[in-house]
Amino acid sequence: MKAIIACLITPLLMLFFRVEIDPAAVSSILGLLVGIAGAIFTIMSIWVAFLYPSVLKTLKGENLVNVDFSAGGEYTARLTEIISVIVQSASTMIVAVVLLVLVSIGKNFGFNAEAWIKGTCQFGLLFVSGLQICALISTIRINLSFMDVLEKQRSKRAKDWDV
Repeated sequence: MKAIIACLITPLLMLFFRVEIDPAAVSSILGLLVGIAGAIFTIMSIWVAFLYPSVLKTLKGENLVNVDFSAGGEYTARLTEIISVIVQSASTMIVAVVLLVLVSIGKNFGFNAEAWIKGTCQFGLLFVSGLQICALISTIRINLSFMDVLEKQRSKRAKDWDV
């Protein structure tokens, strides 16, 4: 929730101070956002494919792997964050498509509608840009966390071998 509020601040400030994005850059920015969203979507889908079978086994009572999916468990938090990032990236793709359509039809309406559509598109573009930045940070954090867990397990095994 904090991330969503933070993502709203920049677009609101830019609207308040009447700072505008160059219309020629909108398509490039949207293309970049869709590309990033697709990459994040792919990475996180791999994570879900990795964790989901363990979740199902835990729920069925067939947990063959030492994985904690309790309410406060490390894997539960990781899976929750992964699903959140997937939803953010999917939302970015949806908003990007809507913004591209609005930009393409915005000039076919009257003067007031064009200004309103332009403001809405700029707000949406900045908001989803913020969401994608949050998604990228979460992706990096999840992967670094996983690397940290692997390193701790490797160190523990190395100590066990020494004993």
